[in-house]
Amino acid sequence: MPFWKCAVLAFLAIPRYANAEGDDEPENVNDLSSEDTEESISLEQVRKIHAKMDADSNGKVSLDEVLQFSEATQKLAASREAKGSMEELDSDKDGKISLDELLKDFEQGEGGAPLRVVEENKFRAADADGDGLLSEVELAAVLYPETHEGVLLVATQSLLEQKDTDKDGILTVKEFWEGDQVEGEDIALPEEERMAEFKKLDKDGSGTLDVDELKHWESERFHTIEAMKKLMEIADKDNDLHLTLEEIDAAYSTISSSDAQYHFMEWAENHEL
Repeated sequence: MPFWKCAVLAFLAIPRYANAEGDDEPENVNDLSSEDTEESISLEQVRKIHAKMDADSNGKVSLDEVLQFSEATQKLAASREAKGSMEELDSDKDGKISLDELLKDFEQGEGGAPLRVVEENKFRAADADGDGLLSEVELAAVLYPETHEGVLLVATQSLLEQKDTDKDGILTVKEFWEGDQVEGEDIALPEEERMAEFKKLDKDGSGTLDVDELKHWESERFHTIEAMKKLMEIADKDNDLHLTLEEIDAAYSTISSSDAQYHFMEWAENHEL
């Protein structure tokens, strides 16, 4: 997920995941390998992240602590992005962002009108005090829907509608993976893995995804959980569902070449480690 877009139009026109706001099929961020990144996470960075995750300072980290740390990091990134975007977008310098200021350069080409409606709905969902203007905190929610339940719901509903080819309000596995697929492009994941991921999202076992189940994917929580579960399966030698610093050290080579590396690199960048 490219957190580091400074201009708001990057968030409006380019999805932060390949599954957002109508582009390619859902891209599993966990598929990123070390060869897809310019550099790998260092052991020192991993150790520092472990210390930050360890909320109760007991020397070991649970999956819940990882998720809490991940969500806090998302909010930190959102706050930083909003601060920079406020300076760029606030043309009348009143310390707030109007809808016109947010969307002043929004592309009006093919598909632009429906996407503009989505951004307007995000704006309204983020506008907590209903004054028709966004504070810096409210702007952060628009830029990072995963940090705000109401904005996340808008983004997820939009994603579902894009993929829902039969317009019944739910997604089959085919619609989930192919509903907005660009013609001529192949889906990266093998069919077996696609089915496995779909089943994990399908909490009620209905064979379809509703908006609440899809939200788990759109929020990035699903990707974080899956990557860290895989890491724990390898690194948690005493099977206590926690990772000690010693276990992290022993598993470093696994982290630097696994699904978890993307998340560690993102955390390290956000915390300037």
